[in-house]
Amino acid sequence: MKRANGKNDDDGLEGAAFRELRLLEEVDATADLSQRTIAGNVGIALGVVNVLVKSMVKRGYIRATRLSWKRWAYFLTPAGVSRKVQLTANYVDRFMDHYRRVRALVSETIDVDSIESHHVVAIYGATDLGELIYLVLKDAGVERIEFLDDSRTGHFLGMPIHSLESVDKAQYVKVMVAYPNDVIEHRERLIAIGVAEQKITSLLDQSELIVPHEFQEIE
Repeated sequence: MKRANGKNDDDGLEGAAFRELRLLEEVDATADLSQRTIAGNVGIALGVVNVLVKSMVKRGYIRATRLSWKRWAYFLTPAGVSRKVQLTANYVDRFMDHYRRVRALVSETIDVDSIESHHVVAIYGATDLGELIYLVLKDAGVERIEFLDDSRTGHFLGMPIHSLESVDKAQYVKVMVAYPNDVIEHRERLIAIGVAEQKITSLLDQSELIVPHEFQEIE
């Protein structure tokens, strides 16, 4: 993750600690996994898995056992189990802290009570911030929510991701920008394709210099 000052930071929800937690979860679920399979399941590069596994073996969290000349099995040690519990608790605490912050920002920027059952709210950005906005809206009773994103396709949170060009922009009562960086550019993109400016809401300040680093995108 990169802060506005150019320094890398892995303290976000998808940072180094989360990758470590996901790897420990994979090893705990199935011992006889190749590093390539772990990389695919966790969603990180094979080289990163190799470095993480070596680090965890050295720190005593994982025990590696050779099954054949090119096959290994990985097992959590008691220290690894304790580490997984600790990382899980820390992740839940961070997630809930981010959730509370986003809930406060949503309350400050839109009147959720004015959104009626037939209204559709769009979240522009299938991102970590978009996921939190979605959870806050659902918790507030907003039922009709769609995700828009021109850089991702497929599904997000089990919902289809729509491109900006493929939807009827007039149907949305609100379009919430969920990109933590380049907020002004994303707003201008929405306006350029026909979204009424008064419908566009962004939770974060327009200046990237003061965007909280926990909401910034991982690079």
